[in-house]
Amino acid sequence: MAKIGILTFHGSHNYGSVLQAYALSKQLEVIGNHQVEIINLRNSRQRKAYKIFQFTSGFRGVARTIFAALIYRQLKTRFNKYESFIQNVLPITKKEFQSGVQLAQEDFDYDFYICGSDQIWNPICQEFETAYYLDFLKNNKPKIAYAPSLGRTEFDEYTLKLIARLLQNINSIAVREKQGAQLLRTLTPKKVDIVCDPVILLDKKYWDEITIEPKIKKPYMLAYFLENNHGNRSLLNFFKQQTGLEVVILNEYMRDYLKPYHHAFDTGPGEFLGLFKHASLVYTNSFHGTAFSTIFNRPFFTAVSRNKAADNNNDSRKTDYLERIGLSQRILKEIPNLDTILTIDYREPNKRIEEFRQHSLAYLNNALSCCDKTNGGEMFAKDNNYRSRI
Repeated sequence: MAKIGILTFHGSHNYGSVLQAYALSKQLEVIGNHQVEIINLRNSRQRKAYKIFQFTSGFRGVARTIFAALIYRQLKTRFNKYESFIQNVLPITKKEFQSGVQLAQEDFDYDFYICGSDQIWNPICQEFETAYYLDFLKNNKPKIAYAPSLGRTEFDEYTLKLIARLLQNINSIAVREKQGAQLLRTLTPKKVDIVCDPVILLDKKYWDEITIEPKIKKPYMLAYFLENNHGNRSLLNFFKQQTGLEVVILNEYMRDYLKPYHHAFDTGPGEFLGLFKHASLVYTNSFHGTAFSTIFNRPFFTAVSRNKAADNNNDSRKTDYLERIGLSQRILKEIPNLDTILTIDYREPNKRIEEFRQHSLAYLNNALSCCDKTNGGEMFAKDNNYRSRI
């Protein structure tokens, strides 16, 4: 049994962030009965980003503040559920750190350090610190990257040089997106693998353990969109008309508030899982919304930006994943065939998901094994078939 420290975006009030953090820590416990802790880094920028009231200037900022006040009780309930999940479900360190500088002053004693997943390597993310490349460590203990994302593929020369320097610190590297891997291979001679997001890595039975059943008992369509300018509301209404399903909206956007939807603004991480598990149809533009739809074998459609240059093709993580498991046809580009809206044959996709999971588990086991051997131990059995599967 090894002591493993993870550094990731575990403290964001974002469903994907907290659930991927849970998945990686849980999977490490499952595969080796390891003692796992998430290093509790929560900087001021992250905390500010998830405050209920943002108080931004201009008409839109004032309107958003008024809207937040109108639905404050639901937003506060959700806020408390996130904090409860972070504090009581995630295996975080008792000590909280506000910066990489504070991390550098701490004498950590883990056997292994893992950075990942989420967009922890995206240098323009407001929560970013170079600490997410584990550069704060003074010791020579093994450092592994599991599925971090750069979030984009175009950076200025200074940033590329910074990333190249930071990569020298990592013993084993595997990222989440194909485009990210291609970029990193130009910046380091080290092998860069592609692995699945931790939420896909973790078997469904472990998600069932923390799932909270939804309040709504009628058949429903779940709509989960990141950013108000994404997603076609006319298509949402089309799906509603064609299926007769109730609509559950997760995100608190003003333009949806007066519509006859079920507004699930107070949803915590466990309830989020329950809504996906029992949805008759999911309509989303979120990667993790897409991923959980497939984990629970739900019919879904994924929206992508029509602007291919938007955020340097940040949609690649969705398209890469769906292409890999054979469900690219669920990327919504036009009005779908009515016969396919509520049906997906998951037999072949499930096989591909399992292959991707096993490949990713092999990388993780092999990284721990190889790093441990260079550290003088024999804690893990090496997967001799790993190289043949890459």
